[in-house]
Amino acid sequence: MPTTVRRSLSVFLLVLSVLFASPQTPAQAPEPPKQVPGKEQPPTPPQSAPSQAAEPEPSKPITKAQAKELFRSVDEILQFVSQDTGLPIKHKVKRKLITRDKVESYVEKRMKDDKDTQRLERSQLVLQKFGLIPPGYDLHSEFLKLLSEQVAAYYDSKTKTVNMLDWVQPELQRPVLAHELTHALQDQAVDMQKWGSAGAKDNKPLPDQQEQVVEEAQAARQNVTEGQAMLAMLDYTLAPAGVNVLTAPDIVNAMRAAMGDNKDSPVLANAPIFLRESLMMPYTFGLDFETAVLKEKGKRGAFIGALDKPPSDTRQIMQPHAYLQDSVVKPLPVPDLDKLIAPDYERYDFAGMGAFDIYLLARQYAPKIDPKDYYPHWRGGYYLAAHQKSVPKDQIALLYLSRWDSREAAEAFEKLYSSYVPTRYHLGSAGFGGPLDGIDPKLEWNVGAQGRVVLEVHGNELLIMEGLSPSTMDRLRAAIVPPAAAIH
Repeated sequence: MPTTVRRSLSVFLLVLSVLFASPQTPAQAPEPPKQVPGKEQPPTPPQSAPSQAAEPEPSKPITKAQAKELFRSVDEILQFVSQDTGLPIKHKVKRKLITRDKVESYVEKRMKDDKDTQRLERSQLVLQKFGLIPPGYDLHSEFLKLLSEQVAAYYDSKTKTVNMLDWVQPELQRPVLAHELTHALQDQAVDMQKWGSAGAKDNKPLPDQQEQVVEEAQAARQNVTEGQAMLAMLDYTLAPAGVNVLTAPDIVNAMRAAMGDNKDSPVLANAPIFLRESLMMPYTFGLDFETAVLKEKGKRGAFIGALDKPPSDTRQIMQPHAYLQDSVVKPLPVPDLDKLIAPDYERYDFAGMGAFDIYLLARQYAPKIDPKDYYPHWRGGYYLAAHQKSVPKDQIALLYLSRWDSREAAEAFEKLYSSYVPTRYHLGSAGFGGPLDGIDPKLEWNVGAQGRVVLEVHGNELLIMEGLSPSTMDRLRAAIVPPAAAIH
């Protein structure tokens, strides 16, 4: 679900046109957007993106002379990136100039071949269950439009080639090349495909408890690679003015803020919060993480050091002090869930729920509240989606367990989650819903044909069960909740 889908969203192409839609010198860096006060609004469900993406404006291919100069600049930029990051050049990087049609074909092929993208489509029902995408949202189609819209130059780790675009002017591609050539040097240093897998093997499912660890580790490593590439790209952009990321923080903050301006990216601007935030996460949180490590540990610690000892989860990315202090969250123990839900239910999907997933839920459920009120307190979590054999295939049940650093934090997240239940299940218009049992720490709703939604705080853990039969809930509760924390 969220963690795996985030990995799918960002594995292909970079959202760099957001920053570099036009050439800028440091003095021309965009101003941070001003906050306009507005009336508080209740949370709303995610909206579908427009069914038709904006057609790209016709553009002429660059000239042969421009292409020759662009090819020559690769070696020059590679030297800059190596010096800036401390990542050595072990061999020359292959380069290719490609057409828009080739890019679209590449995206479509990766969509078909990538195992995580296949799971993305499977996760559609889970995303709907959490209220992160609207019912009927065509995730595959909109995802394809989104990637096609956001393409910039990209490095293909399979062919070890940096691909440049024949319809984009060279001055616009050079900063992007600094980013992509950082990926090339990372690949030479650690073999990005193997390193990024964090020990997982293709076509070999992991035990549930280990799955939590690997998914979070993969997401964290993606933030490292993109954060490092963002640092190199920004340093390359700032170099003519004689400054860098550390010496010109105000300019960097302005450029980072500009990444939220999607006026030139209509598909991204109209995508659900989940897709927008997931796609941007490695370039925003990843940049912040790498900047913090650079300040504390210097160049070697931020680049080679972070590749040698990567962060363990998205919590360490979003709170770099946890990485610097080597504070690691242990995975939650997972009972034999398949046995506990049998014979009436069968597994549909399982995944860990990390700190960034809490951020996503907070952004969706309460957009006016700072997600920092919640995700810093996360200490573990996972979900199981199950399908009942006697109900329609598009209806799933859900178990979601989360652990927090205190009971108060668990209750705060319970309040956040419960506030969005009526929206997800359309309870207001149906004339029912609301807590049947308002006695803290348990909340319960009747959601009609989809059964019941139950939220229970047990110590510093929050147990959420949706659409499961009472007997199945009892078995799960007995296996998951420590006796000392059980509700009496």
